[in-house]
Amino acid sequence: MAAPIPTTTPASLIAGDTAKWLLSLADYPADDGWAVAYTLINTAAKIAFSASASGADHAVNVAAASTASWAAGAYQWRATASKSGEVYTVGTGTLTVQPAFSV
Repeated sequence: MAAPIPTTTPASLIAGDTAKWLLSLADYPADDGWAVAYTLINTAAKIAFSASASGADHAVNVAAASTASWAAGAYQWRATASKSGEVYTVGTGTLTVQPAFSV
């Protein structure tokens, strides 16, 4: 049985793990053409990725192969919704990327 998909941006994740969550934005629904993008930034790195539409929701699904290259550390993040040249910040926070254990 698959684990339920979180509905909030995580506070932390492990490099090399799949990053997956679902974002519901009543004012910016995906099925109305709104697109959501995330930017994570700290003094050493800037990471950008987008959500895809899942009905009215925005599904974030960053592959493990992508997060494997993310440097460990604390990042500030912003999520923006955009459509037809309009862009709105829809979330901000802090996310910690924890290092993967080497095998």
